Amino acid sequence: MGATRLQTLLETPSVVVSRFDHGAGPVPAGTAEEACDHYCINFVDSGEFGLGVGKRFWRLGRGAAFAWHPDTVQRYVHFEDVPADTCMTIRFRDGFEREIEREGWLAGTGHVPVFHPSNRLAFLRLQLDRILQRRSVAALDSWTTELIEAAVRPQPPHRLYDELQLRRHAARVELARERILTHSDEPHTLASLASSVGMSAFHFARVFRSLIGAPPHRLLRDVRLDRARCMLLDGQSVTTTCYAVGFGNLSHFIRSFRRRFGTAPSLLRKKTQAGTSSGVA
Repeated sequence: MGATRLQTLLETPSVVVSRFDHGAGPVPAGTAEEACDHYCINFVDSGEFGLGVGKRFWRLGRGAAFAWHPDTVQRYVHFEDVPADTCMTIRFRDGFEREIEREGWLAGTGHVPVFHPSNRLAFLRLQLDRILQRRSVAALDSWTTELIEAAVRPQPPHRLYDELQLRRHAARVELARERILTHSDEPHTLASLASSVGMSAFHFARVFRSLIGAPPHRLLRDVRLDRARCMLLDGQSVTTTCYAVGFGNLSHFIRSFRRRFGTAPSLLRKKTQAGTSSGVA
């Protein structure tokens, strides 16, 4: 099938990002089989090829995404007079691999390994370029968690943005998300977030959910709850924590915390204090 190249671009103990291509020369038309021995998700950045698993077959081109997992045999078909493909490969190992096996993530992709195109996946691919440019190892693990979430919980079909729209929307959504992450204690509203990036509330809500995978209010709630958990583990009181992270109602905070973490904030604090006392003793 011709020479192939695999170039590692960035890695952490749990994930490796590589670029795969066939070198400068043409790739002869034909079929090859490969038995996978690892979990990964791949983005097709250029060219075209065929992918077959069992009796299923797909012709993939730029923008497509597909998965591998152990014990899957996949057929790769290269066509005559078609440019060879270049793919970005995100391989999971150690921590991520163990978690995928434990939770059964990607289990169904052995039979249907190709993901439906979505604005969410396209946005994540765009983000990966920024992470690689900055060589941000810390950001890569967080991004990988989002990628797995997008893969195992795909969005319903909707209109795809073209490249210009995607980049324009991504820049605005990133600004809004950064505002939520860094100022989660402030009294944000849908209207205020939309206004801060120059969009109408309705359009902003739709675009935000399309790219992030959750509406703005849910991301804000989860960021506040994650911060609240850290404060409680540090020994802060429930009431102090509630208002410090941005909740305006104690009962609402307690209900939201219990739904997210499966325990009341007061119980988490008591367990932490008991553990600390036991350790000192």
